[in-house]
Amino acid sequence: MKVSVYEHPFAPCAPKVYEPVCFAEWLLDRYKTRPPGELQIYAGNPSGETQINGDLAAIMRGDAEAYVILECPGDPGTLTSLFISVVLSVASAILAPSPDMPANVNRTQQSPNNALGARENQVRLLQRVEDIYGTQKSIPSSLMQPYVKYQSNQRIEYGYYCIGRGYHDVSNLRDGDTPIGSITGASAAVYAPFHSPNDGSAPQLQIGPAIIDDVVSVRRAVETDGITLKAMNQMQLPASDYYMYAKAGPTRTVSTEMGMLEIPGNANDQVLQFVGKPNFNAISEVGQTITISGLDEYFSLNGFVEVVGSARRYIDNTMDGPILFTRLRVGDQVTFSGFPDAVNNGTFTVETKTLDNEITVTSGSQVDWNGFPFPPSIHVDGVVRHPGYEGTRTITGVLNGGVVLDGATFPEDYGMEPRIMTTVVVHNGLTDWTDWVILPDPSRNQVWFNIVATQGMYVDNGGRAPTSVIYNVEIEQLDSLLNPTGNVESATGSLNGATTDEVGETLERVTGWTGPARVRVRRFTPYNWHFNGTVIDEIKWVDLYGVSPVSKTHFGNKTTIHTVTRATPRATAVRNRQLNCIATRLLPRWTGSGFSGAFDAEGRHVSGTLMPTAFIHDVIAAVCLDPKIGNCSPDELDMVQMSAQVDLIYGMHPEAPTFNYTFDSDSTTLEETLHIIANAGFCTAYRQNGQIRLSFDRAQTSSTALYSHRNKRPHSETITRTFANDADYDGIEFVYQDPDTQQPETITLPLDGNFSKLKKFEIPGIRSFAQAWLRANREYRKLLGQRVVVETEVTTDARALLPNVRVDIVDNTRFRSFDGEVVGQSGLELTLSCDVEFTPAANHSIVLVRRNGSVQSINVVPGSEPNRVVLQHAPSEAIKTDEGEEGIRTSFSFASDDMRQAQAYLVQEISVSDRQYMRLRAINYRADYFAMDTQPIPAKEGVIN
Repeated sequence: MKVSVYEHPFAPCAPKVYEPVCFAEWLLDRYKTRPPGELQIYAGNPSGETQINGDLAAIMRGDAEAYVILECPGDPGTLTSLFISVVLSVASAILAPSPDMPANVNRTQQSPNNALGARENQVRLLQRVEDIYGTQKSIPSSLMQPYVKYQSNQRIEYGYYCIGRGYHDVSNLRDGDTPIGSITGASAAVYAPFHSPNDGSAPQLQIGPAIIDDVVSVRRAVETDGITLKAMNQMQLPASDYYMYAKAGPTRTVSTEMGMLEIPGNANDQVLQFVGKPNFNAISEVGQTITISGLDEYFSLNGFVEVVGSARRYIDNTMDGPILFTRLRVGDQVTFSGFPDAVNNGTFTVETKTLDNEITVTSGSQVDWNGFPFPPSIHVDGVVRHPGYEGTRTITGVLNGGVVLDGATFPEDYGMEPRIMTTVVVHNGLTDWTDWVILPDPSRNQVWFNIVATQGMYVDNGGRAPTSVIYNVEIEQLDSLLNPTGNVESATGSLNGATTDEVGETLERVTGWTGPARVRVRRFTPYNWHFNGTVIDEIKWVDLYGVSPVSKTHFGNKTTIHTVTRATPRATAVRNRQLNCIATRLLPRWTGSGFSGAFDAEGRHVSGTLMPTAFIHDVIAAVCLDPKIGNCSPDELDMVQMSAQVDLIYGMHPEAPTFNYTFDSDSTTLEETLHIIANAGFCTAYRQNGQIRLSFDRAQTSSTALYSHRNKRPHSETITRTFANDADYDGIEFVYQDPDTQQPETITLPLDGNFSKLKKFEIPGIRSFAQAWLRANREYRKLLGQRVVVETEVTTDARALLPNVRVDIVDNTRFRSFDGEVVGQSGLELTLSCDVEFTPAANHSIVLVRRNGSVQSINVVPGSEPNRVVLQHAPSEAIKTDEGEEGIRTSFSFASDDMRQAQAYLVQEISVSDRQYMRLRAINYRADYFAMDTQPIPAKEGVIN
């Protein structure tokens, strides 16, 4: 901001000007808490409307561009209390300053269309929608988070993308380098602006089968990243199983179904497994507890028993020795079953046990049975009592197939032979349900679950056979504070198959309410531990989506693509997963008298025809007339002049006046945009007489204006000359986007490689080898020949100059220069205001300035005096030799042809210096800059290799 302080407001003196950062702090720093007199404070020029003496909020805001303060003698009055309020407010602001926000918050500014690397589909939140002009390889931005569904065990990815604003001709749709049409099951639908899959309209381009899904808002929960769903019998021990109980002692080895199991020497008791399904080390941790029970309960074992009815004896004839009756005692209750004679079955009391394998029981009668033929199954239930084993103990160590316990010592090793069925519960807190996952979206009305068996589904016992797994889901409604409400919905799904390929299913659930929810999943089918073969049935929860409907039928002035890609071997072989296409912007073309079509204020095509075009005058017109960019009226465009310039450039090469680029930055001004467009087409854009025009940078045989000491501000001129040395650039590296390879290519000049340092050029909008070749040669020759820069202040007739125009500027930094006025004329002999010198064996000329500011160059020879020259022919306009009512004398510049070339410059910049002079910046002109404009374009293969 600028603050102007008038210490004497009624005196004709200049104010003191300050440029503070904070207006309120500056006031305190200058006037403290009590101003020396009466102050009148204005936000802008003094007026009743702009006075803010009593407005504390306006002073604290300090958002005006300029303030004016009038210091007058008198009592400050209420200003004292006002300034005390300012003190308090400023102190509060210092104690709690507002944060400095970075200019680019959570944004990805660049479109991948313009990136040289990492060209992948991106989410460009809060960014400018891409504006493609001409033809571009488009890497569309994601409008919707891609999501995955499973149909018939096939993984299918859905996506919705934005190519850019406006209408486009779209072709060559690919996923990476693979055409969409060659990927089995893949589809792509391109929708014109103001249309989408949600309005039911047909796409402007359809590849593959039609896509029936609408665009929805999908939010994937990051917590579900492939959670393996385990059955309860994989997380807890069976209700009863065979275990061994080993008291503290030396290391020993026993045989189990898990193989030879070593019991390590330990000072604590151990519980060991025979089977290990699941293994102790998979479900147990140190510090957990286990409960042992069931040693005092009935157990069952198979065997073959002989019955002697007269003595009511049961004799154990098990082939491996006395096993069934080993631990039975007199008084135990025994249950027999499986005999063909019913009287032999039942529950009896053991009366005697004369041998380890023989008992007598209390019974009314029995039928003799010698065990042959063997009945299919005979079970003996008995009771064993072994105190000191049961109870809850803490785990102090975890083994492969066992745990180490603290507390009292077992009375003996128990369970080696026979195997003892016991109940052992590990208190690990594990459950088959997953944790709850919250879906907080208040507009959510669907939940999608992706459950996948990545290794396939089958069992194999010498041949692959089908298997299946059932899973359950629960969805609970949450209130607005994400608290559970108890309203739970359940659903069930299943995976089945006999394949090694991935098996997957998407369970879609429309809930009975709209709003937040929490969900969880479990495997319901137990794992088949007892199958004698290979079981492959592991399932995973890979995706959870909260889905909300999208009410919009279209998404405005954007060309969009809806895609479906199946995870076939061909699709997954694409290493760089990237949706891309060739997009050409469709615009109204200039016909010579008007435009071929028109848009409404929203960008909707309402009349005429849109055409693919990259010519810079069509692009400039589209940019300027676009309400989002230029918001200009058609009267501000000189389309006839710009079209004529494009025709001249077209004569150099048909691809030279084209522009192919994506505008992606929201900070690019209209002036910068026009400069970028024109620069790609060898032009400079400028505004003259309220209209936008183009100036073609081309070879010029003559200058359009002359600037000598007669029309320059004295002592305002500086000339900078540079000379080549080893540290200078002596070659260029020109990078452009090639339409054939669809990647950046480089032209390096000189072609023979004879350079030491390359200057790199990347000019936006060039997408043609011919255009790049011509521009690269221009830049290379300017690099070699641009050695002089002149900056000077000239009279206001320079307003008529155009960018890139050739002018003559006399070097008035030298001690002597031959320029001035024509003071007399006699026939073809002119009398000049200064003497001139002719160089032997050189041609000389004089440049005369016409009334309209243009110039005429005429060859001359020496005259009768040193200040006289003879024209070779009459000038085109009468020469003014005296000052009068019609104006000043005719100005001239004299030089040899060699020196004349040194006076030729190309105008680069023109700016206002003051009311009388303009600041002019120019570079030395050389015809060599444009030498390659008319030469044949070489073969691309020999240039970019």
